[in-house]
Amino acid sequence: MPTLTMTVNGVPYTLDVPANRFLAEVLRYDLKLTGVKIGCNEAECGACTVLVNGRSVDSCIFPAFKAQGAEV
Repeated sequence: MPTLTMTVNGVPYTLDVPANRFLAEVLRYDLKLTGVKIGCNEAECGACTVLVNGRSVDSCIFPAFKAQGAEV
């Protein structure tokens, strides 16, 4: 299982995350940050929108591994 290292809300995290996980799943289920909503799972509703390195992304379709080393 790949290791993901990222900073979320100023707190550094290192997690073992399956390669097929999306960022919304990691934030919500692994880090228990329930402010991230998973609505449509198709990047249509915007409920999952988060900032990754200052850029707005739909975390329900954003592969978690792309957040490696990122500020979320």
